[in-house]
Amino acid sequence: MRSDQASPVDLDRAPGAVHHPRVRFWLVFCFLTTCCSFHTSAQMASGGAESSTWLSYFGDQPFTNTLALHLEGSYRHTFPFDRPEQYMLRSGLTVEHGHGLSSLFAYTYLVSYPFEGGTLSPASASGKQPEHRLFEQLQFEHPVIHIGDKHVTLTHRFRVEQRWLGTSTEGVGVTNWNFAERARYRLTAKIPFKTASWRIVPNYLSVFNEVYTSFGPHGGKTPFYANVDYGAFGWNLGSMFAFELGYQHRYAPIANGVLGQNDNELQLMLLSTAPIRRFHQH
Repeated sequence: MRSDQASPVDLDRAPGAVHHPRVRFWLVFCFLTTCCSFHTSAQMASGGAESSTWLSYFGDQPFTNTLALHLEGSYRHTFPFDRPEQYMLRSGLTVEHGHGLSSLFAYTYLVSYPFEGGTLSPASASGKQPEHRLFEQLQFEHPVIHIGDKHVTLTHRFRVEQRWLGTSTEGVGVTNWNFAERARYRLTAKIPFKTASWRIVPNYLSVFNEVYTSFGPHGGKTPFYANVDYGAFGWNLGSMFAFELGYQHRYAPIANGVLGQNDNELQLMLLSTAPIRRFHQH
């Protein structure tokens, strides 16, 4: 009978493995240098390139064995920090179903700041552009390769969104609301590293690809909405917190279907699974 459990892999002996802490240190250094220089390399002749910095918080705060309060927040600037682009606040309920399966129901409030050459809002818009969003999500996580007492994990995330997008004019306010629906699928791989004595050395690598599609009566002429690639080094900050430093590339087609928007984003993210304090009756 074939076992579903992969054989353990020794990183020290695996061909091409990166196990020495000094090697990983220089990999991180090269990665940071690349992130700091992508602002100039991203300027394309088509004018469809943009560089941004994201500061984000992502948390699932459990209050029972199966339920958690989901909290997210992000603040986006043009690279490095010269003009605000967008901020987002999100809250929801995460339900753990066991065996790596979970679901999430959430509400998002998002505001974009359009400017000349930006890619987040219509060129004709001015002032703050609001969006209200609901979504339903199903997620499945499973190990694929065991590395000693650790393992590489894959996470499949399916999400369906209902979006109410406002078009605003500065000094007037919101003049129109549009409804749209969108589906997203994300595949994430989390690859742990061996424990190193240097604290600056990351504990894991996280990479994902996500495809966005439009659907429904307001989906437009083409179902393809965007494609996102992400890669980040992660540092565990105890058992309930982690910090990720990464790069994200987002491609989205524009109306004529020939050119496209290319967003290059430096990501700094704090992650948390800290539980909500319970109050017991005495």
